[in-house]
Amino acid sequence: MSREPHPSFRPDIATLFGRCLPQHGVASDMVALHEGAEAPWPAGKALVRRGQGRAGRLLARWRVAFDLFRLARQPGYDAVQVRDRIGGALIGLLAARRAGLPFFYWMSLPFPDAWQDLGRGTEANSASRLGRLRWQWRGNLAAFILYRIVLPRADHIFVQSAAMRTLLAGKGLPAENMTPVPMGVALPEALNDIAPSDDPRLQGRKVLVYLGALERMRHPEVMIEAMVDIKRAHPDALLVLVGDSQNPGERAWLESEIDRLGVREHALITGWMAPQQAWRYLRAATIGLSPFPRSRTLEVASPTKVCEYLAYGVPVVANDQPDQAALLEQTGGGLCVPLTAQGFAQGVCALLADPQRAQAMAQQGRDRIGRLRSYDVLAEQLAAQYRRLLGRGADGAQTRGSTARGTAESAAP
Repeated sequence: MSREPHPSFRPDIATLFGRCLPQHGVASDMVALHEGAEAPWPAGKALVRRGQGRAGRLLARWRVAFDLFRLARQPGYDAVQVRDRIGGALIGLLAARRAGLPFFYWMSLPFPDAWQDLGRGTEANSASRLGRLRWQWRGNLAAFILYRIVLPRADHIFVQSAAMRTLLAGKGLPAENMTPVPMGVALPEALNDIAPSDDPRLQGRKVLVYLGALERMRHPEVMIEAMVDIKRAHPDALLVLVGDSQNPGERAWLESEIDRLGVREHALITGWMAPQQAWRYLRAATIGLSPFPRSRTLEVASPTKVCEYLAYGVPVVANDQPDQAALLEQTGGGLCVPLTAQGFAQGVCALLADPQRAQAMAQQGRDRIGRLRSYDVLAEQLAAQYRRLLGRGADGAQTRGSTARGTAESAAP
């Protein structure tokens, strides 16, 4: 069962669980809210519900959770896994125990901590005082459910980084009961088969691309502020933000920052788009940007952007968040700079002024990222871990009681 609605564009769902794990004998049935067009779930069945409006979606989320309770009792499953849900995780745990199945939890972000920080005002956001109180209350309740009830009873926890494992270990959870699975990338087999975007606004411009969320807590304004200096040195530079914010009003705030800083001719926001469209913008890019704040919640994350940029042959300018800084050091695919407008401006201008250096970084990064973060590699490692957890041999043969597949957002072999 997943927090993200189906169909999801997140690569650790669509690519890792949807495409790569089935090649290693790991099938799964998706249990989630349904938003958008009808779409199959390639790893198994999609058991989804729709909801209209905020209240309708909330009701649908709870109905989905109770669907999991019913589904887990059906024959043919090895495990129940819940991704990022809080109340749904409690129901998933009860469903697994009632069905006699192992319960796994997948944490892509410590949401209780993030909500608490929003409530305390330690993370940038546009919430009112009453809104911050709601975030604080929500975070405290979620922390109690997840850290005091669900995770201590989980058979295994999948986290996104070694730093996230350390964070949870500091809350009293056993480190040996956790497996880090970082974000990866599906390597395009032939870059030349992916045509650069034909968006006329990009013609004749040096495109600086950012793929991802634009919530204020991620400080996207750093890129806007950097454009003030970049456009002076490179008047043909254009910042393209491929993404949006889930929080009402935050995209409008970012648009107002573009106007306030006088860079309207040098920055544009496309909104969310399907991955196939986003890749075309990336193919048109000269440099990929990845500002990622070092807060207590984002510090432990595994950003996708650096992996994606390198896989598509784009050199990177990113700040020193642990996971992406390590990737840049291991691949040599870009520059690591401070999370400031000046830092990003200097990094971008250095690469724009030296195209040969930028191209060498791009090629080196693409050559190395596959060995480190290809989803084919990560899927092989994750499938082996599922087999160990379920007591199966390398060939998938049972060594102790289990059945044939998993339920929830992900599964076991």
